[in-house]
Amino acid sequence: MENITKTFQYGGVDWLCEPWVGAGSLGIGRGENPLKFALPLLLLQISVFSIFSVSFQFLLRPFGKFAFLTQMLAGICLGPSVIGRNKQYMATFFYARSVYIIESFEAICFLFICYITTCQVDTRMIKRVGKLAFINGILLFLIPFVWGQFAAILISKRLKSGPAGIPPVEFHHVAIVQSTMFFQVVYGVLSSLKMLNTEPGRLALASMMVHDCLSWCFFMLNIAIKLNVDLPNKNRAAFLSVLQMIMILVIAYVFRPLMLWMKNRTPEGHSLKASYLSVICVLLFISCLWAEFVGLPYFFGAVVLGLATPKRPPLGTGLSDKIGCFVWSVLMPCYVIGIGLNIDLSLFSWRDVIRFELLFGVVRFAKMIAIALPSLYYKVPLWHAILVGFIVNIQGLYDVQIYKQNFNYTKISSKSFGAMVMSATVNSTIFIVIVKKLYQTMSKRNPYKRRTVQHCRVEAPLRILTCFRNREAVRPVLDLVELSRPAIGSPLSVFAVNLEELNNHSLPLLIHHTQEISPFLVPSRRDQIVKAFHNFEKTNQETVLIECFTAVTPRKTMHEDVCAIAFDQETDIVILTLDAGIELWERLLCRNLLHNCPCSVALFIDRGRLPDFRFVPLKKLTINIGAIFLGGPDDREMLAYATRLASHPSVELQVFRLVDQNGVSPLRDMVERNHDMRVINVFRKENSEKNIIFREVRIEEAVNLLDLLRKEGDDFDLMMVGIRHEENLLMLEGLSEWSDMKELGEVGDVLISKDLELSVSVLAVQQ
Repeated sequence: MENITKTFQYGGVDWLCEPWVGAGSLGIGRGENPLKFALPLLLLQISVFSIFSVSFQFLLRPFGKFAFLTQMLAGICLGPSVIGRNKQYMATFFYARSVYIIESFEAICFLFICYITTCQVDTRMIKRVGKLAFINGILLFLIPFVWGQFAAILISKRLKSGPAGIPPVEFHHVAIVQSTMFFQVVYGVLSSLKMLNTEPGRLALASMMVHDCLSWCFFMLNIAIKLNVDLPNKNRAAFLSVLQMIMILVIAYVFRPLMLWMKNRTPEGHSLKASYLSVICVLLFISCLWAEFVGLPYFFGAVVLGLATPKRPPLGTGLSDKIGCFVWSVLMPCYVIGIGLNIDLSLFSWRDVIRFELLFGVVRFAKMIAIALPSLYYKVPLWHAILVGFIVNIQGLYDVQIYKQNFNYTKISSKSFGAMVMSATVNSTIFIVIVKKLYQTMSKRNPYKRRTVQHCRVEAPLRILTCFRNREAVRPVLDLVELSRPAIGSPLSVFAVNLEELNNHSLPLLIHHTQEISPFLVPSRRDQIVKAFHNFEKTNQETVLIECFTAVTPRKTMHEDVCAIAFDQETDIVILTLDAGIELWERLLCRNLLHNCPCSVALFIDRGRLPDFRFVPLKKLTINIGAIFLGGPDDREMLAYATRLASHPSVELQVFRLVDQNGVSPLRDMVERNHDMRVINVFRKENSEKNIIFREVRIEEAVNLLDLLRKEGDDFDLMMVGIRHEENLLMLEGLSEWSDMKELGEVGDVLISKDLELSVSVLAVQQ
């Protein structure tokens, strides 16, 4: 069928009519041009965009990951700024029908982006942010807005005029739009930079959340005023306002309970059914359509539904996993192509660029001032305040789509839209690099002295940080605390950290539990854990001091909270308690702690051999602990901690010092051998009369070591080993080839291996 295009005017609006020819073509073989049909043209456009985007990612890979930059560059290259200067190309790839299809997919993409990012935002976090975050959020809302308006006036008057072709009213509106910020953008950037659980990251996120709440309230007030001004019929304006309120109430009291019902019908640990996911998508489309009907932008419905969505899995982050792949891989190219088609860099002169950047620079500086002033007043370190100022200036896809919405509603021109998108793309990339470098510089902090058990004075209190992932690990942690507490002298200081994965909250949390749990409330999982430690402290007030923390953080950066507490509390050793069945990401947590912790680290594999001290009298208990000493700093640290445990009245310690056939240390490093000999001599001299047995065992090769462990292993409740040893030791040769968990070291890994079939608990120590 021959395409006949008709153009006419109706009601002062240009209308374009084209006959419908179907979505798919019969192919070139049937004499049809596939590019005249919607589906093949859309697939080609997505493919070309993906090629450009991947190419830019490959070229920029040596400098880091810049997803926003590469996507925007690919979209701009496909638009009239680069390839689009060829009229034949534009007529073939981006004629009228294809542009309408692209813009429709662009809107659908942003609709889903709004929902899947907002549904992870826990509104209850507003109650938990501190006073500084509230002040920062209020100033972030006010100062950039006011300074932006003054800057627009000064640029227009002092520099004769604004950018060419931009009226003052539009220039002021550009300043207003530029002063807005979005929590979701900063969340995504900090997540990619692994800074969610850092102090600057938390402050930035909390401040942005307060700012977003104020912005949405201002937006709704502005919409209500605009309806009353623009509509001559006041009754109709009031009717639309009522419909807007009804929409919010329906989402809160009808859609939300429906989603709660779906969550309760889904077994714990399972994902949503496909039928439930389809219903949620229908609710999303209804909310957006309703918003359009009552005079609100369509994405407002998606945001309200996202805030109303329950945050507990499988909703919240579960929905992001389900929908995200389709959105980011299929719809995102359409979104960016639609942005790039409206950017023409040939419209700009250097005069225009300077005026726009002066305005944008003033607004960005105002955001930094809004963060810096209250932060310095509350004695936040200067570099932390500067870092947060750069973080809140980062822009992304949300900002670009708000620019596009203002362009669609003719609030800003094509020139202003292009200037704002290009400025956001370039400056945000620069800010991300600055934030990354600043944080790396700030995080390179070292303890002012060596924090180890070996170098802790005997009369000084031992400071232990214990961390665990589930409630079942509390008992073995308390067992270790009981064994570590001194009979006399300074009390043991314990910092218990409950590690939770970030899936129920939008913000990472580090909660310091300082208040008593009310006996009149039903205790939560966290409350039960805290109560167990507080009860233990009450029964051992003279010998143990305990502080409890809960760290809610992403898996990849979970170790950061542990390291931060260890540094701030100057702990001597961090003990991570694990179950026998260790997941892959838990091994990553172990490696991160071993590489980054500012003090010694011990990995405790609990296999149920330690008794529960809460129910058995100490006088009736005998805890047998074995220690394998080969030599080196980790073994010396392990021996120092074993000596501390041996002071407990229920402990009997047996130390196996492994030597070669000549009865000497197997180490080749003479410096380490001398250190080992000095430590062994002091140990034997000071502990000759205690309940400690010291044995030297001659080991020629790994087989002899396996025989020793197989024979003696199950005689002990706990076996202690060092993690790192000198390379190429003959007695350890070949042990790492069948390794199950290298993080424990060769000897520790053998103790938990299925080949030996031992049931002893293992404590592997690294100095």
